[in-house]
Amino acid sequence: MPQLLSLSRAARLADVSRGELQKRIRKERVETFEGDISLETLLALYPHIDMDEDPVLERVQRIKAEAHPKRNYSDGWMPDPEILMTRLHEFQHTLVHTKAALNSSEALLDEAVADLKSALEKPEQKLRQAVKKCIEKLDGAMGRLDKASDAKARLFAKDALLKIVTASIRLLPSGHEYFIQGNDSILEAGLKAGLYLDYGCTSGNCGACKCKVVSGAVRKLRQHDFVLSAKEQEEGYILACSNTAISDLVIEATEASLSEQLPHQMIRATVKKVVQEGPELALIHVQTPRTHSLRFKAGQRVKVTTEDGASTELYIASCPCDGRNLQFLVFSGIGCPIEKHAFSGELAKQTIVIEGPEGDFLLREDSTRPVVFVAKGGGLAPVKSLTEQAITIDDAEDITLILIGGTPPESSLENLCRSWKDALDNFDYRSAADDISAMDLLAQLTMAMEENPKTQVYLAGPEAWVNELMKTAQGQGVNTERWCMESVGC
Repeated sequence: MPQLLSLSRAARLADVSRGELQKRIRKERVETFEGDISLETLLALYPHIDMDEDPVLERVQRIKAEAHPKRNYSDGWMPDPEILMTRLHEFQHTLVHTKAALNSSEALLDEAVADLKSALEKPEQKLRQAVKKCIEKLDGAMGRLDKASDAKARLFAKDALLKIVTASIRLLPSGHEYFIQGNDSILEAGLKAGLYLDYGCTSGNCGACKCKVVSGAVRKLRQHDFVLSAKEQEEGYILACSNTAISDLVIEATEASLSEQLPHQMIRATVKKVVQEGPELALIHVQTPRTHSLRFKAGQRVKVTTEDGASTELYIASCPCDGRNLQFLVFSGIGCPIEKHAFSGELAKQTIVIEGPEGDFLLREDSTRPVVFVAKGGGLAPVKSLTEQAITIDDAEDITLILIGGTPPESSLENLCRSWKDALDNFDYRSAADDISAMDLLAQLTMAMEENPKTQVYLAGPEAWVNELMKTAQGQGVNTERWCMESVGC
């Protein structure tokens, strides 16, 4: 049986995105084994894998640092010394097992040589010649054992090194897999990977993130107030928010599906700052209490109420991977009830009430198809959230972001979009003129769909603009079955 790797781990070894690897597998029509890929196949697809340098995939770390929104998830990507030493201890078991297998092979070869030498005493001339050749072959193999160095062995060593600084987590029953790095908790790493794991406070008070360890070892990061019964502890239950992995894990955990509604939440949060990205656009940074993060899905909206009672629905413009640090976009001149608060500076440092989430403008689950995001005006907020989610999940073959009217020059949003394009091989960013015709925009979308008929399109913007584009598409006979649309106000 060939040595198999999950697609996530194989992509990391090849230093490509999972979407790129899946695209290559389909293009070359190579064989996989229940979703896994063999070492031999990986080397055939990427024969020039650099196994002598960049052993911990610094390029992957750079991409994550540059492409993902900057947030203080941890002090650094390396684990702390205690976690690292514990992982090394676990890793030692793998090396001991491997060395034991090699020792057994050597003993077997010694025994085979002895048996064959004994057979040489037999009179049959042909048998003597055949046995002599076998002995020469085995002796040659024994002489090469200490000098053995092949691509599969080096790839194994590289994979082993990755396991020291990262651990993989496989969820049951979904089968989703993600990696945990640095000092992240199991929950934090899962949210960063774009999974909708069940949680509440993220600080060990509520117990909503309780999960069962099926295999592997964990280490507690912090004490928690929620009490697990003696029976639960005996059965392997832990809190995902308070533990990290020190070896590869298989856990049973509750996840929300695409169609499943998240619980309605009401949270009092603080406006940390309001940044004017241009004369017509304000970016609002909001932080929830440490004991109450917001659970939401990319593309959803919430009701926001200010201290003086002004209330409106706003789309969340940030990734669900961080439910404490939220972003909202407010455009001037469109009649948003909290517009004056945002642009006058009154909103900064206020305590606001957030209620929700609502909405079904969501990224299709477990999709590896190419995606095209198109936004105009207020549609930028949900599309930004969806784009960050797609980048985080890292499953799509290609991601294209088209902003009608673009973003303010030299703004943080413009720099963010350009950093995605620079850092990610499968990402393309374009800005189109604000007055681009529906026919011209449709031509760009049609071209993408002709290159890959399975391309998914996500549109968000003013209702009149969305309706005009859809009417034009239908008039041209364009198949819009894989299009998701959202009409936005604020």
